[in-house]
Amino acid sequence: MKKRNQWLAVLSITAILGAGATNYASMVHAASASESANNHVVLRTAIQNMQGTITWDSSSRSADIQLGEVRVQLPVGTAIATINGVQTQLDSKSYVTKGTTYVSPQTLKLITDQAILSQNKTGFEQTAAFQMPSGKAEIAASTPDGQRLLVTEADNGSISILDIADLNKVNVLKTVSFHDLSDKAEVTSVTVSKDGKYGLAVIRTGDTDTEANKGLLAIVDLATYKTVKTYELGIGPDSIALSPDGLHAVIAIEDEELNKAADEIDYPNAKRPGSIMIVSFAGGNVLEGEVTNLPVSLEDVSGASYPHDPQPEYVAISPDSKTAAVTLQENNVIAIIDLQTKQISSIFSLGTTSHQADLNDDGVVQFTESLTARYEPDGIAFSADGKYLLTANEGDLGKDEFDDGVKAGGRNIAVWDLQGKRVYDSKNLIDEATAKVGLYPDDRSPNKGSEVENLTVSTVDGTTYAAVASERADAILFFDLADPSNPAYLGLIPTAGESPEGIHRVNGRSVFVSADESTGTLSFFEKK
Repeated sequence: MKKRNQWLAVLSITAILGAGATNYASMVHAASASESANNHVVLRTAIQNMQGTITWDSSSRSADIQLGEVRVQLPVGTAIATINGVQTQLDSKSYVTKGTTYVSPQTLKLITDQAILSQNKTGFEQTAAFQMPSGKAEIAASTPDGQRLLVTEADNGSISILDIADLNKVNVLKTVSFHDLSDKAEVTSVTVSKDGKYGLAVIRTGDTDTEANKGLLAIVDLATYKTVKTYELGIGPDSIALSPDGLHAVIAIEDEELNKAADEIDYPNAKRPGSIMIVSFAGGNVLEGEVTNLPVSLEDVSGASYPHDPQPEYVAISPDSKTAAVTLQENNVIAIIDLQTKQISSIFSLGTTSHQADLNDDGVVQFTESLTARYEPDGIAFSADGKYLLTANEGDLGKDEFDDGVKAGGRNIAVWDLQGKRVYDSKNLIDEATAKVGLYPDDRSPNKGSEVENLTVSTVDGTTYAAVASERADAILFFDLADPSNPAYLGLIPTAGESPEGIHRVNGRSVFVSADESTGTLSFFEKK
């Protein structure tokens, strides 16, 4: 993932991790327009980019700010502000130069922190964070007892197993390297067997557009931390999901044919179609598996972008263990698999979304332009009743791949029935929600906005939530799924690190954890 330009001084990871559970390290992406020599921020630009209002009271020489439920009175020339009726000491005085009011980044952070708190009706808070010693974290999975966490370390070719019994004392128990299996090992996904005895790690072995190296599924004994079994997979495996009954692992075989020198994929000329693989375990014993490969044909799927190159991306399995759903991201398609017959039962294209968006990287955040985009989902999850699919519509093709004005990535979440009918579209809710707390990345406006990467669905203390990872806004957004066909937005919480890639509910605990890819950080969100 490419680094984003930061317009404000941002806390270092060390400072973030030491900041405490409720001191959210908001990064005000959209307040950049200009800064004074001492790094102070133009107040009006920052507030307007957060979709707020600011008025000048000449009699009191103060700025009156309204951000949703947050009201701030900021007298110029003093180091005091009144935030929601509470007088607050500032780190430095605000001041006016040539008719422009400036405040320090810390003053702006006080305001954005209040905006985050006022928006947060989730019932969760970020209670802990852990910096992976390797600097790598992409996908996480917990043991059934919720005491250990397995974390993929991508191109390090390893997973680390963490003790998370006490979130304030997280530590690495063991790092398991797979370089003995391949010197080019890259771990793309991980899960845990139903009995908690084994980790299941998906490994790429150096495949490129010219090297058709097959992948592996490695079975790791969580008592000895040794690889005790491997299964050969197709080329370039990506996501894995294990059925709740423990009988089937479903793996997306993407085979993306990446040209590493150019760092791009030539989709029109791709020659190796990916597939979907099922590893069936007799009696749930992951040491006794049978591999089934399912070719994916998109020839009869109207709307598929590159039907000769299916590109399976991410897997979800229904609560009753009977059905799997796989996103074919670049094709804007979902495949449904019957796990009893081990056959693809249906495939459908998702079409486009249309809503207002910010499409310009100009330092001004306003959602006034018309966006038409293919959804192109990455993450996918079943609703708790198994009747619907929720998708995180990141987008992956070029921003105008076909020169037709249709963009890549819906910048939203959507809900579909199992026949492919859309029943909900969040439209620009996520971009607007992140903007209102200063997290919207305006430099990404021309290309996927907040970039909704992944999501998970889980019932915690009687309430079913969708936890949604916004990769470019560095935030987890929560939705109440009491009615899964009409999710109710509850608020967001910033991640401790940057670029949340994976989001996982820790088994048996009222905790979600995000794996923040760019910084190799784990962020823990616990029910209050």
